[in-house]
Amino acid sequence: MGNYLVVEKGLPYEPGYKIPILDQQVMLGRASKSEKPDIDFENKFISRKHCLLMTEEAATTLTDLASKHGTFVNNQPAIPDIPIALKHNDKIILAQGAAILRIIINEELSDETLELTQTNLSSLRLLSDANAKKLQMNIAKRQCLVNNSLIQLSPKEWQLLLLLYNNANQTVYYDTIKNAVWQERITTAGEIPLVGLDEISLLLYRLRHKLSNQGHLIRNIRGLGCILEL
Repeated sequence: MGNYLVVEKGLPYEPGYKIPILDQQVMLGRASKSEKPDIDFENKFISRKHCLLMTEEAATTLTDLASKHGTFVNNQPAIPDIPIALKHNDKIILAQGAAILRIIINEELSDETLELTQTNLSSLRLLSDANAKKLQMNIAKRQCLVNNSLIQLSPKEWQLLLLLYNNANQTVYYDTIKNAVWQERITTAGEIPLVGLDEISLLLYRLRHKLSNQGHLIRNIRGLGCILEL
């Protein structure tokens, strides 16, 4: 049994990832040359030392470390340097929605969901055996190879493909795509970016075109989203 965080939003993590809380103190923030938080995010609105999770015996608390854009717990602002006791399934919001997480207390990590670690991020990950030689993802280098040839993807094309890849063989809903690919349009916590289906369809079209003879692996689920079938 143990505690972990479920990422709802926050690059480089994909929605649904589970991050185990293994240490008594866990720093959340944004990495720099001089700072390396235990859990680090890419968004520049997140402070380098944003907040601290502290676990003592059966209690877990969160303390905002005077972050520039603040921390919320269940939509209530955290007062800097004053610990807040966390309960199972509490929502943690960093920098007005730059990252959103839920804390799960005293539950087993499911083997069905990958634990995201720096090892996962830096390793070369292949798709199913049938497609391994045809479609490859190197997450550390943000590269995709089709038939052993490197293809050039725009930032949004890469984010969409990575999202589908990390949720392979299950439907990725349109709202999840909007949150992952168009984060720059989010202005308030919990807001879904204003993105039309035509814009999503155009991005899917361009991505399929670049994947060439592997574009058929991406299939639309009418009215819901799309799926990468492996």
